[in-house]
Amino acid sequence: MSTEEKSVRYQIFFKTQDYVFDQTIHLNDETYEHPAPDEEIPEWCNLEFKKCPNCTLSSIWHEHCPLAVRLIPFVKLPACNSYDEVRAEVTLNHKTIIAETSAQEAFSSVLGLVMATSGCPHTSFFKPMAWYHQPFSTPEETMYRVCTAYLFSHYIHRRDGKKLDFSALKVIYHNIHQINVQIAARIKNYSDTDSALNAIVLLDLITNDLPIAVDEDLDELKRLFESHKNLFN
Repeated sequence: MSTEEKSVRYQIFFKTQDYVFDQTIHLNDETYEHPAPDEEIPEWCNLEFKKCPNCTLSSIWHEHCPLAVRLIPFVKLPACNSYDEVRAEVTLNHKTIIAETSAQEAFSSVLGLVMATSGCPHTSFFKPMAWYHQPFSTPEETMYRVCTAYLFSHYIHRRDGKKLDFSALKVIYHNIHQINVQIAARIKNYSDTDSALNAIVLLDLITNDLPIAVDEDLDELKRLFESHKNLFN
């Protein structure tokens, strides 16, 4: 079977300066991960540098943190403010999505994709969503996509007698929160701008809110499927 490949290109144009952020994330259906930048790797990318307390990788086999290495382009951003107005153009295989937004919103969208496909074991749950990437998803859209991905995964991998609940999803998000905190600490002193840092903070707000929403707001999602009620009678 031949390997399928996809690419997602993010171009972020600043209204107050000539700089253009331009990065293409290449994926294939073998690893669902994108290659690390082909350049010298700085010390702050070493696995043991501010290592996440929940990291499952060993420095014996992994010299560098796979996620940190893939954040190198973001640390090199020129000085700008997270609230600067930008025009973001995202080109997927067969369509282009354009958004007039803030720098932190734009970088939050691309960072979500980068983290999911970085090779970090804790972000691997998000690979299916990354394969069908939806730029600039709202928290509500993210909740829908996460819950449906989780339930479909449970259907595929379920074991007889195992109760269906969202406990594993909450563990995933707890781990992601720890990663967000440590990654922000890694890049804090190595970047000239707060855009990438605040983009991580923005992602972490969703990370913290989603487990709560799963407990409290599932009724809203249930209403979407009211027309399906006769399928399983």
